[in-house]
Amino acid sequence: MGIKNTKLQMPNIKLQIKIAVILFTGILFLNPLKINSQNAVKIGVALPMFSDSEDGSKKQLGNEILDGIKFALQEYSKGAPVKVTLEVMDTKRDPVLASDIIRSFGEDESIIGVIGPVFSSELSESALNGPQFSLPIISPTATGDELAANYNYVFQLNPSYEVRGKLMADYLIKKNGLKNFAVIYEESYGDNFRKHFETEVKTMGGKVVIAQSYPKNPQNITEQIGAITKYIRENDMFINAANLNLTQKQKLELSGVRWSLIDSSVSLNMDVSIYYMFGVNAKKILDTMNIKPYKLKPETTKYIQGVIDAIYIPIANPNEISIIVPQLFSDGLGMYIAGTGDWNHDKALEDNKVYLKNVVFESEYFPDETKLNELKENLKKTKYKISKNFLFGYDTGKLLFRLIGEGADTRQELNASLKNLVNYDAIKSKISLDYHGINSELNILRYDDGIKLVETYKLSK
Repeated sequence: MGIKNTKLQMPNIKLQIKIAVILFTGILFLNPLKINSQNAVKIGVALPMFSDSEDGSKKQLGNEILDGIKFALQEYSKGAPVKVTLEVMDTKRDPVLASDIIRSFGEDESIIGVIGPVFSSELSESALNGPQFSLPIISPTATGDELAANYNYVFQLNPSYEVRGKLMADYLIKKNGLKNFAVIYEESYGDNFRKHFETEVKTMGGKVVIAQSYPKNPQNITEQIGAITKYIRENDMFINAANLNLTQKQKLELSGVRWSLIDSSVSLNMDVSIYYMFGVNAKKILDTMNIKPYKLKPETTKYIQGVIDAIYIPIANPNEISIIVPQLFSDGLGMYIAGTGDWNHDKALEDNKVYLKNVVFESEYFPDETKLNELKENLKKTKYKISKNFLFGYDTGKLLFRLIGEGADTRQELNASLKNLVNYDAIKSKISLDYHGINSELNILRYDDGIKLVETYKLSK
């Protein structure tokens, strides 16, 4: 009886083996990278190492970013569910070489993602390899437009010019209720931000009433300020409380105008814009008070204008702050200033603090103090030194290794996890990649005896 049962079971065992082989083959066919990557994966790293150069300054950027990645991997590797190793290649800041490197990573099925390149020119040349090989390419620093936005599998952890310009417009209009803007911008680099700012302002129902460019390394912005002043003189209307009778002054105060403003207008013999006091309906309101506004006289220098709510100033480098801000202040235009990340410079702002009444700017870099101090403590017994570039590498590596540890251990899964990433708390800033694969979160900073965080702001989709 026992022998008979064994013979009957033999075909069933063979059938089960065949089914198992078919299922296994099917899994491989549907997801060829999954089987290879469950226990160990590789991340390609493409950085400008300049390994054959004796110029230390060339090596600094790539080496500091790599140090950050390595330390993040060191932390991750303690009890990691999936082993991760790095394949590091030197791009030498050569876009063609960078593309060749990314292509070689794409052809290596054990590599499930790439950190780098770091320059927009390199990423532009390499981006096509992302969709071609279904290979996630994650740049820690590239800010160029039409990169991640145009290519699936490509990600920019540093917000692009488009995101920066649009986000500041979004913030000024939505959060601050501002509507009318002047723009003073550096004609080359600054224009990258300006065009997106203007587009978003228009989309949101605001208006850029005047835009003025200045050349690289300006000596002054006299011409640009002159154009803005001309616009104010031609479009604004004013009153001077010193010229009003007591009844009219009382009516102003009863209508909601601060008495301190009325008093300043009298004591300083200063003209004040009716739009500054009452907004778009200023003329109608003043008609009820029997007060007639007027345009500025050519000789008038003391006034508070009201037709421009803020000036957006995308500079090319922090040195321009010392040229622009004092001139704006001396010409009575030290109003609300909004800037780009290049305003995030302690010394330049400190040197000009007497002129800075109300300035805000965006920046991808404002480290969380608690997390930064914890990282510094962890680095004490290592060879690594913390720097801005180190943090770019560390934040990128930590994010990537975390996603891999959570199960995103194939190219497709890593790509999907990155696309859905929202509100990730990195050290230098938050990261959300649901805006075309580009980080859409920036720190909004202000200067008030030091640079301070206002809030972290996310651009709407």
